[in-house]
Amino acid sequence: MEVKTYTAETLPLALYKAKQELGNDIVILESKQIKGQGFPQNQIIEVTVGHNPKNVKKWQPPKVDSSGEKPAKKTYPNLSVKKDKSAPAAVAKADAKDKKPANTFDNMISDILNRKPQELEKEKTILNEIALMRKELNELSRKSEEKPQPAEYAGQFPEAYREIEDMLKDCGVQEDMAYSFVNQAYLLNEGKRGTTKEAIIELIKSDMEQMLQPFDFDKQLKSRKQKVILLVGPTGAGKSTVAMKLAAHPEIYGEKKVTIISTDPYGPSEALKAYSRMSGTHVHEEKDIDQTEALLEKYKSSDVLIVDTPGKSPFAPNQLEKLEQYVKVLKPTDIFLVLSVGSDLKDLVLLCANYLLLKPSGIAFSKFDETTQPGKVYSILDVISLPVVCFGDGKRVFVDIAKGDPQYMHDKLFDTPKRKTE
Repeated sequence: MEVKTYTAETLPLALYKAKQELGNDIVILESKQIKGQGFPQNQIIEVTVGHNPKNVKKWQPPKVDSSGEKPAKKTYPNLSVKKDKSAPAAVAKADAKDKKPANTFDNMISDILNRKPQELEKEKTILNEIALMRKELNELSRKSEEKPQPAEYAGQFPEAYREIEDMLKDCGVQEDMAYSFVNQAYLLNEGKRGTTKEAIIELIKSDMEQMLQPFDFDKQLKSRKQKVILLVGPTGAGKSTVAMKLAAHPEIYGEKKVTIISTDPYGPSEALKAYSRMSGTHVHEEKDIDQTEALLEKYKSSDVLIVDTPGKSPFAPNQLEKLEQYVKVLKPTDIFLVLSVGSDLKDLVLLCANYLLLKPSGIAFSKFDETTQPGKVYSILDVISLPVVCFGDGKRVFVDIAKGDPQYMHDKLFDTPKRKTE
């Protein structure tokens, strides 16, 4: 007995390939699900069959009479037609002897084609799709035979790719996402062995830039209408610090007349008061949400109003409802969600799911100085697809801030002395 292995997207397709080559006389020895080789990663079925090479008869799908007439009933000339109790048993015995062993796949196709006319059209569509899939699989098989893939492809990248994959995971990029980045670079390089790490990283950077889109402040500031920015986020995310950094950055609101409204129930922080004295930016304390509407009239001469909302957990009772009141009264032009990358990734994902109810228009990442795994940013952006407002990397208002440029993340992941690629 010879043993062969076939792979396909489903078990029926794998068996179909086996029967096309070996005929019906096959024995299924094993079937299992394995990782695919495409991008994004798919699961495929691998089936191992045994057969006798001396009895190979090419399998063909069953033929169906296109006239639609029912096949004539079988007759049994050697049997008596007398109506007695033994006749049905004799007929059944002869019929069973005459039948060949049942073929499940043949029977499935026959059942489909022999159904009622109103069901036939739907099944024809399915069969056409299966036929097209088979054609594509055959074409892929032909190409793979013409140009064999390197042995490292099946889950074993060349050393340079593996080192970069490990580096990405060490930086906080989730395992499946790190694999996808590296696999995409590998496919684009067509598995060339002489590819340098720098070339691989450039391809990965290009892929990352598709995920990280910067917030368009230039477009926002073209309008002369007053900008009302609502900052939301959990306790300790650094909303007050982000408010000061946005107001100070020369390419964001640094050239505009800005007023920061603190709604903290304990009053403005000492940092906000010190910033107000140094920069001349007015900081207003407002604890009563009912009075916030009057603030729009009071500070109508300001180009930008940045509202720093109270820092509470979104899981706290009625917290989101309170924030919705701010949205209803202030009618902000933009809502920025502030998240600390120093927090646990699972908690950040849950926070994102809750704050999405407020329909934020941008996301600001803070406290990069409190984590060794900045790569979790891409996992968050994979869940909440929002443009990035800014990156915060410390408490220095005029220094530790960068616009949401992908290059910032490239430097964090690839260009630090700790993570040299050579």
